[in-house]
Amino acid sequence: MTVAKDASVRRLIDRAKDGTIPPQEVKQIAQAVTEGQAGRELYPRLYAVARAGGPAYEPLIATYLIHPEDPMVSALVVQVLTAHWRVGAKYRKQILELLGSPEWDLHDDVFMAAVSGAGEILRDGFDAELLSALLKLAEEGRGEYNDDLMQGFAVEAIARALGAGYAELTRLPEGVTRAEWSQGVLRAARERLHEAARQP
Repeated sequence: MTVAKDASVRRLIDRAKDGTIPPQEVKQIAQAVTEGQAGRELYPRLYAVARAGGPAYEPLIATYLIHPEDPMVSALVVQVLTAHWRVGAKYRKQILELLGSPEWDLHDDVFMAAVSGAGEILRDGFDAELLSALLKLAEEGRGEYNDDLMQGFAVEAIARALGAGYAELTRLPEGVTRAEWSQGVLRAARERLHEAARQP
């Protein structure tokens, strides 16, 4: 990517953050994406459409939820649908698929977004299958070298699902270790699943 092109991409992202992209331009960017003209600028263009255009563009954004060609695009879409627009429950099947660590997600970008996204979906409504998937990840990991980190992400997502705010994830109660806190979160998740299983 040339320096000029790189600068124009940065400007587009900054304008999306500032809210200074007019609706007509958002429409043009979305059209270019729809027609397959985004090329290597797919990520910044999708970001601009999502940020400046909002949920009206959900059908277009959701098209890129599973995007092996660029895992960062998939990760962006997961974040937009689950954390920003709170419509992740509609895409639970795809989120479950991404929790399975697809081979094309070489740096775990999509996996980590899916773990966090699953927590946000569960915050909005109970889903035994999603909670079970997170619990399994938190307790058993994936059998990889960086499992401690990934298990920690899963525990935090479960805590979010159970109602914890972001501040609670960083400031533990006085005298409570991270391990004790994590065990409490996992215990609460298991109890929630047992309660749901007992309900007719």
